[in-house]
Amino acid sequence: MRLIPFVRRFLALFRRERLDRDMAEEMRFHLNQRTADNVADGVPADEACYAALRQFGNIASIQERAREQRGWVWLEYFVQDIGYGVRMLRKNPGFTTVAVLTLGLGIGANTAIFSYVNGVMLKPLPYANAGRIVRLTEILPE
Repeated sequence: MRLIPFVRRFLALFRRERLDRDMAEEMRFHLNQRTADNVADGVPADEACYAALRQFGNIASIQERAREQRGWVWLEYFVQDIGYGVRMLRKNPGFTTVAVLTLGLGIGANTAIFSYVNGVMLKPLPYANAGRIVRLTEILPE
């Protein structure tokens, strides 16, 4: 049943901080274990920590790969981008006002033009057999 992984990933969106804390704690546990193993192998304590870090690898890279596996990273980034955009718009109210007015005028003008074109050119004429209507003109010689 594929519903359970979907629900798990969806819920991970709302528990990101807790999951990040749990992952950091697990990383610390593994680093401490490797450090203890190095000390048990006879490596001095200060070098054992550095050796454990080298053996373990890039912690930030490992955490990023784990985040990608647990949920929809693109959705998290999208929400972050929306939040950043809202903060920037609140920070610059003059620009926000001009942008909103420009968008409003553009959308209104497009709606008005499309309504006119739709009514005049795109809709069929409100007559029976509208395709049979003919226009006759007379051209007078000069």
